[in-house]
Amino acid sequence: MNRHMGLKSNLVSMIMVFIVAICIVVLVGCNAKEPTIVKDSQNTSPHPNSQDSEASKKANTIVFQNVNIITMTDDKVLENYSVVIKDDLIAEIGKFETVTIPEDAKIIEGEGKYLMPGLVDMHVHLFSYTGEENLYLANGVTSVQNMWGHPRTIMQRDFNNRRLTGPRIFTTGPLMDGPNPIHQGSLVLETPEEARKAVISVQTQGYDAVKVYEKLTIEVYEEIMKTADEIGIKVVGHVPRQVGIRKVLELGQDSIEHLSGYSESNIENEAEMTVENNVWNTPTLAIIHILKEENEIEGLEYINPETIEIWRNIRLSLKYDIDLETGQNFVRIIHEKGGKLLAGTDANNPFVVPGFSLHSELEYLAGAGLTPYEVLKTVTYNPAEFLGQLDKLGTVEEGKKADLILLSKNPLVDVKNTRTLEGTMVRGVWLTNESLQEELKKLRESY
Repeated sequence: MNRHMGLKSNLVSMIMVFIVAICIVVLVGCNAKEPTIVKDSQNTSPHPNSQDSEASKKANTIVFQNVNIITMTDDKVLENYSVVIKDDLIAEIGKFETVTIPEDAKIIEGEGKYLMPGLVDMHVHLFSYTGEENLYLANGVTSVQNMWGHPRTIMQRDFNNRRLTGPRIFTTGPLMDGPNPIHQGSLVLETPEEARKAVISVQTQGYDAVKVYEKLTIEVYEEIMKTADEIGIKVVGHVPRQVGIRKVLELGQDSIEHLSGYSESNIENEAEMTVENNVWNTPTLAIIHILKEENEIEGLEYINPETIEIWRNIRLSLKYDIDLETGQNFVRIIHEKGGKLLAGTDANNPFVVPGFSLHSELEYLAGAGLTPYEVLKTVTYNPAEFLGQLDKLGTVEEGKKADLILLSKNPLVDVKNTRTLEGTMVRGVWLTNESLQEELKKLRESY
């Protein structure tokens, strides 16, 4: 039986119709705002305190002092190191006793804390409503991959890069589907010629990947894959029904979302083909949240009550359960065979709260048998590798971009410790957890 993380196709359709509708009607305040700047605080250290994002924007140098580093190049912890940030780059890493602190540096005291790369959610749907960016940043998410792009997504991506704060954005182009598409607004492709033009257009417009969907014919899908290979752009998405998992794996689709197309009866062979053809998977196990009790959903208090009501109505019409156990079994088998995994959530689907749901996803991956280090790779190193950004992101190394998070507890001991956020640094800008929580409080009080 083909599965989309246990979601039947009519349920997937229902959810995606919600995505289109909610973007237009419900999620108000569509000008995403920047987190409030944190003011200076007193500090007994001989160095200025850098718990201040305004100062960190102006300062050329910020130092995480005497911190434990999880580099994500291996599963070891570098204890009692200092990390020097200049502008938005990691300029120096060394033992605490040996690193010279510039006189004008802003200091972040890191004793007993853990510094690691910022987290990446590889499957989200951005709507740019008020507070959305803060939901990600307050959970240590410094990059996202948007899975249904529009020209406004490109504008938002470029805007974030200019103003420094807000997660980095990578985005697919518009959803490509066949005749009688499942979702209104899809780019309908009926011939190979249309497919070729569409793929070239996606790259020309500046999108990072092509997204394929359910009703593409075999001929159109094959042309999409052929053209994408020729011009060097990734293809991600679902397994089209007429194409099937075997053909998708043979042609080497770059990533499959929601474990789409895999079957319980043949998962062992399909997992082996997945590895042989270097196909990545983003399981999005967190979609199970659509059926959870509301008091079990982290971060729900920060979602517009009107949106929550729509989510409730969608849930009432559901007829199928989401089988987390089967999804985790697929993940376990693919992982044991050597398959590559990415952490993603399908955020902004019903009860899948941006940022918060990514921590749940990590727990679900751990429940599938991955070690804490393997889980952390799916949300740091692996996304950077997949996106072709490993020279810039994904690890804590000199010369890398300063997208980092500081934790009070070691996530290599327990992945739940990714929730113990002390602060988030994105593009070299330091945002304390206190400042981000204050923004979330304002968001909650605004409803």
